[in-house]
Amino acid sequence: MIAKPGLGSWRENYYARLHNADASRRGDLDGRGNLTAAGLTEWVQFFVGVCDEKVSFMTKMLALDEMKRRIEALVIFRSTQEKKMRPQAILPLYHAFAAGPMTRSEFAQMTGLGERTARTLLSHLLSTKLLISDTPLGPVRFGLPLDALQFLLPELYPEINLGE
Repeated sequence: MIAKPGLGSWRENYYARLHNADASRRGDLDGRGNLTAAGLTEWVQFFVGVCDEKVSFMTKMLALDEMKRRIEALVIFRSTQEKKMRPQAILPLYHAFAAGPMTRSEFAQMTGLGERTARTLLSHLLSTKLLISDTPLGPVRFGLPLDALQFLLPELYPEINLGE
């Protein structure tokens, strides 16, 4: 079952607890001023619980600790389909995912390929949008092209069929 985004599935409970947080004090030991501290505490506990549930859900959906394996599967699959794709792209692609942008020369060096072959691979990754760059010579960063989502984020995009 896929949970509703945000607080949509908790709407009534959210507003009921929010209303209770604005209620009058419940006795002499409940809060300071006119409003109840107990009601506010209940609302905060509810809201933190919902946030925790959403973070857990997205952690499961993204499964970022498995990204290296999924990048490897994508590159190996594509290397059987595309002549310019090479397995040497796995490590630098994962590095771009995990560590962020890198220069083109850093990417080429990480492949361990010769300069010309590495440039060809880099160019191919840019054309397929597995790498993206803001300028023709600028740093490259990890991309998420639509046709790679079933490999890279399979829990979020299980229904994508590349054959259609």
